Amino acid sequence: MPASALLRAGGLVVESLDADTGRVVQELPQDVWGRLEGIRDPRSTFGRTYALASLVAIALCALTAAGHEGMTAIGQWIARAGSDELARFRLPFDVLTGCHRVPSEKTIRGLLDRIEPADLTRAVLTTARPGPARVGGPAGTRGRSYPARQARRQADALRNAVRPWMRPIAVDGKTSRGARRSDGHRVHLLGVCEHASAGGRFLGHVEIDAKSSEVTHFQDTLRTILDGDLAGRVVTFDALLTVRAHLQWLHEDQKAFYIAIVKKNQPTTYRACKRLPWKHVRPGETTHDHGHGRDETRALKCVQADTLGLPGAVQALRITRWRQNTRTQKISRETVYAVTNLTSAQAAPEDLARLARGHWGIEVHHHVRDVTFREDHSASRTGHGPANLATLRAAVINTVKDAGYLYITDGRRDHTRPDETLNLHGFP
Repeated sequence: MPASALLRAGGLVVESLDADTGRVVQELPQDVWGRLEGIRDPRSTFGRTYALASLVAIALCALTAAGHEGMTAIGQWIARAGSDELARFRLPFDVLTGCHRVPSEKTIRGLLDRIEPADLTRAVLTTARPGPARVGGPAGTRGRSYPARQARRQADALRNAVRPWMRPIAVDGKTSRGARRSDGHRVHLLGVCEHASAGGRFLGHVEIDAKSSEVTHFQDTLRTILDGDLAGRVVTFDALLTVRAHLQWLHEDQKAFYIAIVKKNQPTTYRACKRLPWKHVRPGETTHDHGHGRDETRALKCVQADTLGLPGAVQALRITRWRQNTRTQKISRETVYAVTNLTSAQAAPEDLARLARGHWGIEVHHHVRDVTFREDHSASRTGHGPANLATLRAAVINTVKDAGYLYITDGRRDHTRPDETLNLHGFP
């Protein structure tokens, strides 16, 4: 993309003016140190011993190692590093002792509590697409071998693929149950994640303060994380965020597409969806799956939604799920309604079914953070600490998945030593 003039260079972004569109284009440094060095340092320059990039790199690599989930573990992990690894972290060398200086847990905690979350997100999550997998463990290691599961996942990926131009993303909130502020409220983050069909990378999140909600932060979150890259994308979200203002903003202002779940929190729209002529419509897509101790059948129907009066909505969806517990043989049924501004020419029923199912990828990501990283047990609660720790955990998940691991736990176990984690994240 040609640039007519360089506006600002150095730090986190390089800005240039596109000669064709007149739009300011921001580009991140491609190397990992360049991105970390661009984070704004909130500390005073007086008495500063360790570079910000070095401390963030230590936290990122420590959280990668299996069994290291919090601030105390980060301090213990770096204390065990050898001189070669400390040099790779660019820690200062003390000529009097002949050793590299090692930061304490308190030093790392104090910095993570103060770093602006948006800066850290851009540095460790907004990265170029990965090239060949970087693995720091034994040669050829990809954790345990699961040929049957790998084959099933590859088949699922082909079956759930959507049209490339859609680039779907999911928006959903997550509460860190173990982290409470001084006023007693829990830390709540509104996150954005690609669907698995678009890469499955977690893109970022924004903390929701106690006096507001996900609804009021929805548009700002997408502006902050997508940075003008919403046009033409498909955005999926749950019923809490299905409000008229958001649908209008996506459809008219951002020229984006949406699939919005409709539940009883919007009673008028919900009743209107139920009254649509579903009995006269045949299922457009039916799928069957087996896993997690149950058999599941999903049937999707589509009808025109012009009568609903929602901004841009042209189709309504009804998704019916039947689940049978393979142990008890008990059958349950669930019906979900949704609306979309995708026309039937833009998205066939099978596309809509894949997009609706792909939304749950963000729930899987949140589950991995809770179970694998014990995020709900984290007691970090001061400043930006909870949000920044969550960002670093998400970055670890992205990197381990990029390295080709089927399970995040396997990837973390293969990268417990400092040299292994440095190699994995691409630190020279």
